[in-house]
Amino acid sequence: MKKLIIVSLFISAIAFTTKAQDVHFSQFFEAPQLVNPALTGYFVGDHRFIANFKDQWKAIGSPYRTYAFAYDMGLNKTSSETGYLALGGMIFADKAGDLNLTTIQGIVNIAYHLKISDNQTLGAALSGGFGQKSMDMTAAQWDNQYDINVGGFNPNMASNELNPFNSFTYPDLGFGMLYTIKNAESSMTSNDGIRANFGFGVHHINSPKMKFYSDSDTTKLAPRISGHGQFQFGIPNSNLAIIPGFFYYRQGKMQEIYVGANFRYRLKEHSKYTGFINDAYFSLGGYHRFADAAIVFAQIELNDIAFGVSYDVNVSKLRVATTGRGGLELSLRYIIAPTTQKSFY
Repeated sequence: MKKLIIVSLFISAIAFTTKAQDVHFSQFFEAPQLVNPALTGYFVGDHRFIANFKDQWKAIGSPYRTYAFAYDMGLNKTSSETGYLALGGMIFADKAGDLNLTTIQGIVNIAYHLKISDNQTLGAALSGGFGQKSMDMTAAQWDNQYDINVGGFNPNMASNELNPFNSFTYPDLGFGMLYTIKNAESSMTSNDGIRANFGFGVHHINSPKMKFYSDSDTTKLAPRISGHGQFQFGIPNSNLAIIPGFFYYRQGKMQEIYVGANFRYRLKEHSKYTGFINDAYFSLGGYHRFADAAIVFAQIELNDIAFGVSYDVNVSKLRVATTGRGGLELSLRYIIAPTTQKSFY
């Protein structure tokens, strides 16, 4: 009876957590397709590749690791006067805890960005894909593997347990909207332009059904609703821009709120005539994830490549166990852009 209770509580905790909260990145602005399908194709250039990695909770046991890779492209960006179609996709894998609770998800997004005026666009997108969950129960420790002779767990003793956890796949659907507006710079060197975007996404709109183990009831993955906004204000006649932003999402009874800003400094101005490095920027900033963590962020951009690093400093009640150590996160972005780009943004 004791082991049945332990297993039931353990699996129930997994089910609740999985139902309540998706994988997320602290550098949410470097995981655009995970935030909102309508951010697909929202960049200056033709092709964009992004890789993300997150490592967290090493201070309290086996680390939780998340890997992601995304690609998106815009069709006819340079030739269309009214709008353009964008296609993209993302795949990520997440492993959590001693039993390697693994989530693998792949999504494909299709978006259209409509130019509604010289300085405004409206985008809409649909998303579809699959998800899979599995867990390594061979690493589980059971009460009948307690060996009185060694005074603890003995992996050589048979557990006499069947694997209660089911590996399963599920379909996943979503959609999103995006609005952008910009005020062009008055001159090439004035740095007085303003840009902003606002959007929302709804993920898991089909509430995928999940069955974690054979004797459990079927549960559903709750829809995730996200809202976001980002601004860019150039400081006139300087090399500095301020980029504040926010991100909010709610899934079931769980929610997260990010608020913060980056300061982006232009190290070298673009020149089409000389220099191997045409554009160079350095960004430094931070975000606060309410009731959870303070996030410190830095990024270097050289030409079409950007590398970002951030660290979560835990400020919740869990900091007693973690001593404030949350997680390290890395991002790498590469954009293929033509030498002359007519940009909607």
